[in-house]
Amino acid sequence: MQYKPRVEQYGLWPSPVTPDTVSSQVVTYEDLTIDTTNESVYHVERRPVEGRNVLVETYRKKDCIQTGSVVHAYGGAPVVARNNVVFFTNVPDFRIYKIEKEHLTGITPNKPQFRFANLTIHPTRPNLMVAIREDYTNPDPAHVVDTVVSVNTDTGVSTVLSRGWDFYANPVFNPRGTKLAWLRWNHPDMPFRSTQLVVGDVQISTENELSITDETVIAGDPGVSIAQQALWVNDTELTFLHDISGFIQPWIHCVGGETRPILKQPILADLAEPMWSLGMSSYAVLNTDHLLCTITKSGFASLIVLCISSGTFEEVPSPYVDLKYMKRVRANQVVLVASQIDCGEQIIRMTLENNNPIFHVLASFSKIPVRDGFAPRPEPLVLGDSMGRDIHALFFPPTHPQFAGPQDEKPPCILRFHSGPTSRTSPAFSWDRVLYTSRGWAWLDVMYSGSSGYGRQYMERLDGQGGELDVQDCVEATRQTAAKGLIDGNRVVLTGAGGPSVLMSAINFPDFYAAACSQFSVCDIAELYHKSPKLQLFYSSLLLGGTPEEVPQVYRARSPLFHARKIRSPILLAHGAQDPVIPVWQTDAIAREIKESGGQVEYLRFEDEGHGVRRAENLRLLQERQLAFFESTFGFRSPSKAL
Repeated sequence: MQYKPRVEQYGLWPSPVTPDTVSSQVVTYEDLTIDTTNESVYHVERRPVEGRNVLVETYRKKDCIQTGSVVHAYGGAPVVARNNVVFFTNVPDFRIYKIEKEHLTGITPNKPQFRFANLTIHPTRPNLMVAIREDYTNPDPAHVVDTVVSVNTDTGVSTVLSRGWDFYANPVFNPRGTKLAWLRWNHPDMPFRSTQLVVGDVQISTENELSITDETVIAGDPGVSIAQQALWVNDTELTFLHDISGFIQPWIHCVGGETRPILKQPILADLAEPMWSLGMSSYAVLNTDHLLCTITKSGFASLIVLCISSGTFEEVPSPYVDLKYMKRVRANQVVLVASQIDCGEQIIRMTLENNNPIFHVLASFSKIPVRDGFAPRPEPLVLGDSMGRDIHALFFPPTHPQFAGPQDEKPPCILRFHSGPTSRTSPAFSWDRVLYTSRGWAWLDVMYSGSSGYGRQYMERLDGQGGELDVQDCVEATRQTAAKGLIDGNRVVLTGAGGPSVLMSAINFPDFYAAACSQFSVCDIAELYHKSPKLQLFYSSLLLGGTPEEVPQVYRARSPLFHARKIRSPILLAHGAQDPVIPVWQTDAIAREIKESGGQVEYLRFEDEGHGVRRAENLRLLQERQLAFFESTFGFRSPSKAL
């Protein structure tokens, strides 16, 4: 007999999901590495409870050692393995180490001004490695020096192979080790706006020293297009991703021959995410004529097998909606990190047999299973702005197997500003979202102008209009979602982290949102401009249309600190006192301004956190305070029953 849900006011449904549930599920997978000589798989886990990232041997579920990378501020790609020897970068001393037969050896000298990432081992000379190195001898971000270096793992000596550009990334050898491909770009470009793909000839001297000659630019024009994620199909054919068409598409370069798109007809979808960190991989070489690629449409990721010779593709059936860190194990087999609508991150081994996938779960961090009927099913929305352009969003309805709302009532809604702003929200399962939807709240993720996953033109719409157009898009998306009858437009709260837009929403639309939670937010953009890490030194000028010296009135107009007295809705603030990206004094100052002007403000200042909440106890406190804050806004107090 089918169970009839009990009717109860939205926001008051008893939920088994608590802030403790959310804080206990915070381990994430940060990277995957394959030892292709024996098909061993390694992954990196970010463990907030322990306050560290840990390298894990995936099949044996064995912790190896703490690891991490901070190159380009966001790090990534800290590990490589070959012949049962694992090389990794360490934090906080930034050295390269190796583990062989459980014996730990330091490779590079103890010189913390040097930071390494993107390690790759020469195919035939296992004692020679290539890496990206940052030199912090002069720690001023404008004077930090990037180079491509070779590292002799026997002596620890590093030799510069390529220099002169502001940034380098993702070196990769061809199978014989006679060619090396890598990426480079200069300020003011960001790596998701402009990168060059370069190939050079590899020379190895009789003294076992590696050098590069005859550098050739393959693709990517400064300020115009990106080329990234280069992978060799064989010794003379190099595949990569390129967005000259307006969407990130697969291309191929033949050494000494042509460089061309692989697809006969472009797919109106992106095949990669913005390269905020190193080591991102959204496709893999299955064999000499086929690639397995991730595509993103309407916010959902899916898989295709692409035939290089014919330029055609076939869709691969998959239950997954978010896919990342795809790595080849052997012909027709890959591993990747994947998530579903009703299941969080898992490490999956996928084998293709006649394009039919066989999925095997290698690792899954889920202390608490998701009960049937609690995971909301996202609905992609295509809305419009005042100029008739599309605004994309994901709508998650209130979801509970035992409760339903009254027919004459629409649910309250929590709108989340994703970070970046060049980023997007995943439709995959998320406990922090279910914390609300299981209580009878709707959840709206707006992919405002500037978001990724909808082509280059959509991303570039925010240029010069950061803190303004994104704010307007979210308001317009909320209004149209309410007009569709999906939410109560008078009961909408706002949350987000990292940028000024949550607070600017409360300033520019003081009566639109009932309350807002702003975490680790920029409050004085001009002050931050001069203290940004090297990667982002010119990012604000891209988003605001110039430097603080060129357009000071724009920086002031879009900095919440100077308009805090306009805020009328209740505000919850959160910030880490050790934040190296956005100084905590900015949140201290705006909290004081709001309070002195008679506004309602609560402030969570985490003395032991940096940029983001990492520790489980702090995450639990933040979730508790935000939930109570939003519930009190509408007079809710929903009962909870632990899972």
